[in-house]
Amino acid sequence: MISRISWRFVLILLCAGAISYAIYTYLDSLRQTVPVVVAKSEIPVNVEVKTDMLQIVQAEKKTADTLLRHAASRVEDIVGGITLQKITAGSPIQMDPKVLIFPEHRQTYVKGDGSVDVKNFIPKDRRLMSVALDPESAVNNMLQKGDLVDVIFTSDANKSGNEFSNMILQQIEVFDVEQLSFSKQPDSLGKQGLVQHVTLLLAPQDAVTLALAKRDGKIDLALNPWNGETAKPSSVNFSRLSR
Repeated sequence: MISRISWRFVLILLCAGAISYAIYTYLDSLRQTVPVVVAKSEIPVNVEVKTDMLQIVQAEKKTADTLLRHAASRVEDIVGGITLQKITAGSPIQMDPKVLIFPEHRQTYVKGDGSVDVKNFIPKDRRLMSVALDPESAVNNMLQKGDLVDVIFTSDANKSGNEFSNMILQQIEVFDVEQLSFSKQPDSLGKQGLVQHVTLLLAPQDAVTLALAKRDGKIDLALNPWNGETAKPSSVNFSRLSR
């Protein structure tokens, strides 16, 4: 009888010990953290990653193992790489060749002076073309790389004999925007006479259309929502405005 009680007691102790150990291990895993590299602020596409763009945060190990398996844990693994996608502020930097050109492969994508060579980021089925626009035609110089715009053409009445406006291209990606320093402009002038160059990413046929439009009239860019849809606006001429 005593022997049976002893074995039961030992078994209870073993079970209690196993449960206690399992609970301790689980709670300890919740306390364990690992370093994860995140973007300190938004990092644009096709730029070299600098140290001041990054910061290290501590993430729960269990979460990192399941949700952040490909996230970088060391800043030195990222610095010098070139982004292939825009990385939002606070997002973990993924060690993914679709997101980042790793530092050890960057030589193919930079010029002799170390600057990023943009031509290496042009898709094979696209072309780059720039338009020089005043603030009135470029959404008050608010455009940013990656924005989608619609291109509106207004004819030159002296050339065509009839002035009209027509939306010739839609949802065109802005590849690059010339950075302007307004502090260099005289206060009395403001933005008057200011011209900004906006580079667009176009299909070859769209590039031909835009080339003719630039030479035969005036171009305006309308900012398109990121989730916008194509529309079918009618062409407008002067007689319609005078109704």
